[in-house]
Amino acid sequence: MTEFYSLSIALLAGALLFLVVPLWRYKPVKRSPDEEVRRQKNIEVYQQSLAELESDRADGLVSDGDFERLQTELQRSFLRDMEEEDKKNQGAITGNGKLIPLLSILFIPVFSYLFYSHVGASRDLVLPTIMEELTVAESPEAQLAALESLADFLQARFERHSDDIQNGYMLGTLYTELERFDEAVDTFSRLAGQMEDSPDRATVLGQLAQAMYLSAGSRMSPALQSVIDEGMALNPNEYALLSIMAIEAFISEQYSQAIAYWQRQLRQLDSGSQEAAVLRERIARVETLLPEGASLATNDDAIGNASVTLVIDVDDSVLSQVDDSMRLFVYARSPEFPMPLAAVNLDQPEFPFEITLDDSNAMAPVARLSSAQQVYVGARLSQSGIANAQSGDLEGESGTFVLAEQDGKINLVISDIVP
Repeated sequence: MTEFYSLSIALLAGALLFLVVPLWRYKPVKRSPDEEVRRQKNIEVYQQSLAELESDRADGLVSDGDFERLQTELQRSFLRDMEEEDKKNQGAITGNGKLIPLLSILFIPVFSYLFYSHVGASRDLVLPTIMEELTVAESPEAQLAALESLADFLQARFERHSDDIQNGYMLGTLYTELERFDEAVDTFSRLAGQMEDSPDRATVLGQLAQAMYLSAGSRMSPALQSVIDEGMALNPNEYALLSIMAIEAFISEQYSQAIAYWQRQLRQLDSGSQEAAVLRERIARVETLLPEGASLATNDDAIGNASVTLVIDVDDSVLSQVDDSMRLFVYARSPEFPMPLAAVNLDQPEFPFEITLDDSNAMAPVARLSSAQQVYVGARLSQSGIANAQSGDLEGESGTFVLAEQDGKINLVISDIVP
């Protein structure tokens, strides 16, 4: 920060030299008495010559045409004399003329400082110092102090620019790491409240749910469940939400369902990452708790026997409106339950496309495909990338059928445009 101010002062001083040097080099110039006499004499001579010319015309000594010509020559001569007098004084700065440059020398630094303090990033100059303190901190106490300073800095910036999503997300995440859960809940709530429905909003809702869960001592509540439902509706595979649901399923001893959630998380990770290795180890440990005969979470008995296979295609009537950026959402619903029983969010595949939905795709422990008798299935190509239907999305749905009586594959054609 000291280096910044030093450089700013140096640049300002260089700019002021453009005012100081001319003021120093040029001195006030005043007309001498002789110059004023000559100037007045020229005016008198011009006026006298013009009067004589007009008298000659009145006496008939000069014609009207000659009068116009002689008057023009007289005026030109007078103007040349006056211009020569003015050139002698050109470039002079009068005593009063110095006032504005002198005031500018005082005004420019003050105005620049106040303007930068008001609209500039002067408050952000402390960030490099905080990051340096965090880098060189060796003890846990020093690291904690640096993180607290960083949180205060991000909070002050968030108050000034509450629409800065990136800054707000960093702040909320830092509050969670510092176990300041109530402040994390407040930050993520403010962020989510000003965001439109999108995968990014689902991510913020996931962090909000995590902060609420930790703030409540890892206990569920109606408010938390509402946030989870809202986030899952936007993105059925939101990582933080899957973590909460996996933990809740494990606590409830629904081990197969917990494994199913963790497997959905595992599919989102780099297979060679440390986080993926930890998750695989966790799944392996929980598999040992499964009942006798249920060896793996991928076994139909572990995830429930209910499943439905769809063959999805796009109708020619809407094929021209399919864009490569669209995402495919495949879901199974019960007419009696608003939340999907199973859902998958995919990059757009090559059609026709075959997929099987089962309990591993469940969105909540209490709402699984195997828990329903009657269901209907659907597929939606989303322009916005979110699960909720938006105007212009392409979709297709089946009629309601009895799940236990459905043996073959269901052919589903995407042919409708969401109004």
